[in-house]
Amino acid sequence: MHDEATTHFIGMIDQTTLGHDFLKRELGVVPTVGWQIDPFGHSATQAGLMTAGMGFDALYFGRIHYVDLENRQNDGECEGLWKSSTYDGGESVFWGLSGSYRGNYGAPEGFCFDVLCDDDPLVGLEESDLEQRIEKFLKLVGEQAGRTKGGNVMLTMGSDFQFSQARKNYQNLDLLIDATSHYLNNGPINLKDIFGDRFEQVEIFYSTPERYTQCKYVDFLNAREQDATVTSSEYVDQFSRSSVEPRKESQNSVNWKMKTGDFFPYADCDHCYWTGFFSSRQGLKRLERVGSSFLHAARQIESIRKLQIKPAMSLVSGERQGISKLISSARNWNDSPLYILEDAMGVAQHHDAVAGTSKQHVAYDYAKRIANGISSASSFVTRTMRELLLDADAKSQGLLDNLGYCQLLNETICDVSQAASKVNSKTMYVVVYNALSSCRSEVVSIPVADTAGEYRVERLVNSPKDWAQVSSTVILNAGYTNRSGAAGFILYFEASELPPIGARIFRINKVEGDNTPFLSDANEQTTAIHPRASPNLSVESSHLRANQLNKENNIVITNGILSVTCDRSSGVIKLIADKHTQLELEQNYGYYESFYHLDHNQMNAKSPNFETSFNVKGNGMCLPGYIDSEGDEMPWLLGTAENWQNSGAYIFRTSDRTPRIIPPKTSSVIIHETDLVSEIHAKFGADGPVMINQITRLIKGKNYVEVEYVVSSISIDDGIGKEVVSRFSTNIASHRTFFTDSNGREFIERTRGTNKLYGSLTHDPVSIEPIAGNYYPVNAGIYIEDENRSLSILVDRSQGASSLSDGTIELMIQRRLLHDDARGVAEPLNETDIGITPNPPYGDATRIGEGIVIKGIHRLMIGVGRNGAAQARSRMDEVFSHPHIFVSSAPADVEVPFQQAALSGLESPLPANVMLVTFAPLRELGVFLVRVANQYGRDESNEYSLPTTIDLSVLFPTKTILTIIETTLSGNQSLEDWENRRLRWDGTNNQQPGSARAEAFSRNLEQVGTVISLRPLEIRTFEVRVA
Repeated sequence: MHDEATTHFIGMIDQTTLGHDFLKRELGVVPTVGWQIDPFGHSATQAGLMTAGMGFDALYFGRIHYVDLENRQNDGECEGLWKSSTYDGGESVFWGLSGSYRGNYGAPEGFCFDVLCDDDPLVGLEESDLEQRIEKFLKLVGEQAGRTKGGNVMLTMGSDFQFSQARKNYQNLDLLIDATSHYLNNGPINLKDIFGDRFEQVEIFYSTPERYTQCKYVDFLNAREQDATVTSSEYVDQFSRSSVEPRKESQNSVNWKMKTGDFFPYADCDHCYWTGFFSSRQGLKRLERVGSSFLHAARQIESIRKLQIKPAMSLVSGERQGISKLISSARNWNDSPLYILEDAMGVAQHHDAVAGTSKQHVAYDYAKRIANGISSASSFVTRTMRELLLDADAKSQGLLDNLGYCQLLNETICDVSQAASKVNSKTMYVVVYNALSSCRSEVVSIPVADTAGEYRVERLVNSPKDWAQVSSTVILNAGYTNRSGAAGFILYFEASELPPIGARIFRINKVEGDNTPFLSDANEQTTAIHPRASPNLSVESSHLRANQLNKENNIVITNGILSVTCDRSSGVIKLIADKHTQLELEQNYGYYESFYHLDHNQMNAKSPNFETSFNVKGNGMCLPGYIDSEGDEMPWLLGTAENWQNSGAYIFRTSDRTPRIIPPKTSSVIIHETDLVSEIHAKFGADGPVMINQITRLIKGKNYVEVEYVVSSISIDDGIGKEVVSRFSTNIASHRTFFTDSNGREFIERTRGTNKLYGSLTHDPVSIEPIAGNYYPVNAGIYIEDENRSLSILVDRSQGASSLSDGTIELMIQRRLLHDDARGVAEPLNETDIGITPNPPYGDATRIGEGIVIKGIHRLMIGVGRNGAAQARSRMDEVFSHPHIFVSSAPADVEVPFQQAALSGLESPLPANVMLVTFAPLRELGVFLVRVANQYGRDESNEYSLPTTIDLSVLFPTKTILTIIETTLSGNQSLEDWENRRLRWDGTNNQQPGSARAEAFSRNLEQVGTVISLRPLEIRTFEVRVA
């Protein structure tokens, strides 16, 4: 089960596609039901895109907010219909709770039969004792039936670590089924005494979620029929047994309510908001996003290469052997050359992986898998790049055989560029790959050696030997991450006109000159460093606004699109302006002290309510099932949640309601100002060691402010955990409203402090935890707006965020905790830079070293009123799909021959509001999986929130399309087949023809052509065969 809060839609799609492919090829199974019983809250994207879009009829899960659960239990609404998507045509699906609708999953209380359970088995009981147990069981079934509608309920028999002995489980389940039937049909237990007049009979039998969904659909059809009742056997004729038909229930009693939006935030008691994991393990969250982005690009590069392969019969033996090294025969489901990365990224989507809620040694394993996957995939990709870009002579001479993917640019490390830049006898060649389906221009950075020097950067244009100089500059690496091996300088150069789904080649030579930075004495309180500019370069000399620095209280930098005003003494942002808008900002970093409680005097005092009460009515007791046999969480589960609930890997809970501000240091501002990049460096932590280093950056041609932050090791010398936040305050009149994305897809409106989130309440749960209760997951962006201005912030990984007062946006950027929250991890979220000792029984998992350092980027965008979504959309894809940098070197006196000046997989760019989500070769040569998405939601943009058309033939410029089959999102079945067999929860007849789109692409291409349409936020998937 993938997580639903901290995942990006591309990672979710990739994981499900990989799983569905395995199920179909190895087992011949096409699943029809989603099973998300354990994730900690549920997203709108999961319901729409990942359920109906994947060919599922229903979705089942366990966890929802405790107040929502209580209300649904009382109202009989623990199952229903869910239409989450706001785009035109969003489908409704059936949803239901697992675990007897108690807010988790597992068997009814007292009926877990595994050896790891404490419940007494049925096998071996005396007759009278067995009868009592069966009567208790039926009362639990009656209680569950009262929490939903219709004639069927699902009992989920099993939970974590409860499948160790099949014989014992099934012996007891067989007896449970047989004894229930016996006592109901032959005597002592009276059906009416337990169920009243609701049912004429009760039958218990083995089933599956798919079968249960079919039975609920019969309930749905029964409710819509006026004159006749549809029986299960008439509809579910493939099953050997029919579901029980309701007797007394009217048509309206099975009229399920329609759920909209999502199920965030999740809390299982008053002080127990599971909003901390939105920001847990920030390093792993970033690595997951990097791996997903690289896989996205690697599949495109593999596709481009496969499209250049000749038909097999025309290949000579040598050509076949060469291709076999690059392209797998892929006879098995895991034969792809990218499978190691695909597998790692699939595992990383797990709700305890990217969520950051695993033990430390497991988190290390997730990271290792992703790193190994990137290394394996990059080896294939770099070999393929050489095949695509170099001519035959260059390949035969072994030129650029050290072409490598720079994985550690976030640490300012790239071995090839650093080694080549140390000497004048080497020429660097940089391949910049653009995985977006439209042209883009970027300012690219690569690490260069810490020796003095200047560089000439050229772009290959027009012909394989025609080079044109581009703008470049060198800036001193501030080294805030303190990484061993990091380069002393960063070379920035302009990479303009990067082709869509393509690459451009750059050549870099070191030239004579002095690049030693110098200090400006412009102001006693401000230190400014900037590089000397070479007269050989096409860039104007770097300059410092010394006069302004001396005479005013502010520093102003600009790139011609935006200007940023910062405080002269601290470097903190004060104002952002463009030609239409200016927005005053108050910028702060701070931290919340994490709540913890360790009253060992209570360890022996057992709470009578914890193990026996499954009522969650705001009485401070959390839902059952969180005792981990490995850990010693029990001391924290004593008394009320107000006393014991710690902040931990899952749960965010603060000791007070305001963060402790980390003041900026004065007299520490550094400024770099060049034509490509302008930076203002600031430090935070005035009363002690630097806690935050910040670079405010403007980049040529960009309409955003890039705020790069480095969180130093968080001190725990005081024995208190800390949760670090970045806050931007404005005078935007947001009226308690802000917007966060759902897995990178639609934006969802949030209202701070609402007490109407879950209907009628006996109390206001949000006011009990006003910080954690108002946090939401952000995977791509968050924004606030009013009638005049808007502020959007884009993130480079998943983070928790909120707007805790009007006009503010707060994002949690790092957590370091010292206590567990008693939800299953059984260890504190305390990441250190050296590692841990072995886990029990081989060690005690002691942390070694200092707290880890986290580096991240926020991109701030301002705009006119009611423009937050559109301005965020315009850059969200760029954040996910950053340019991929490959670097090589060759002797400076050798001319490297290229076979083309640039590379593109498209005949022409796709529309600006379209993303090529997937372009991947399938197993059969000449067959490709293509996913395209409209990236704008309805009413977000006057220009782009419209249906758009795409000609799929532009993806295959040298080929002829033979067939196009539209499929479900995971590609495991045709859309036409799915439309014809799906359960239609909107009440339309199942015999109605399938969708017009599906029918169109089942017909001859001569009739319909290759042009497809996309509605706002729609994603469509196709299997395309070419020749």
